[in-house]
Amino acid sequence: MEKQNIPNVSKPTNSKPNKTVIFVLLIFTVLFFFLVKFIFGGSSSATIGNYTKEDLPENFEYRIVKDESNPNIEKNQLQVEINQKLTEGQLATLAEELYNTKDKQRRFYIFYNLKDNENTFMAWATSHFDPELEIAINGSTNREVNQMLIEAKKVPGNIIGIFSEQDYTFSLYTIYEHNGKTFIRTTFKDGESMDNDVEKINSKNGIRYNYKEDVSQGEYFILNNDTLEFYNSENKIFTKGAKI
Repeated sequence: MEKQNIPNVSKPTNSKPNKTVIFVLLIFTVLFFFLVKFIFGGSSSATIGNYTKEDLPENFEYRIVKDESNPNIEKNQLQVEINQKLTEGQLATLAEELYNTKDKQRRFYIFYNLKDNENTFMAWATSHFDPELEIAINGSTNREVNQMLIEAKKVPGNIIGIFSEQDYTFSLYTIYEHNGKTFIRTTFKDGESMDNDVEKINSKNGIRYNYKEDVSQGEYFILNNDTLEFYNSENKIFTKGAKI
């Protein structure tokens, strides 16, 4: 009886997957996930319109002072008080947060004033959706104030005081004496400055400073302790500057 040639078939083995291969695949999967999130989701969450959002300060606070929204004309409008100055990127973050608090309208106007500056001539900043977001900082930023201060100190002679006016002109005012004369230097947020010769007069409210040249339309200053008061030609105070 002939022997049959039975093929030598090996029993299947329970081989374990290579741990290195699994680890590499896991890392690749995680990296791929974050890459997709960045391309399709991350960029939209980090920006709004043409602005890159920044985190708000930890101690930042705001409150809505007035809501003048009117759905009949497809417009939302808020007046907001903030407790500190923000960067453009931080304003973008806050603007989006406020935008999402109300029903969508064609336009959304937001005006920001600094805390305790209720009588300001214009809003410190605005962020308007019309319909795309446009941010404007009318006042001075912290960075601009620091740059202004450097210029405000570049005066000859003796500095009486440097005063920050942030409600009306958003400028710094340096009162100084040089060669027996008194001057006031106005330093603007763009870094430019202007020096004017002034007359110093004692008054019941403090030391009064009148422009010697006719450049102020009757406006003048009174230094009352550490506050520089601004008066118009009708002798009415219209803004103040705090000593730095």
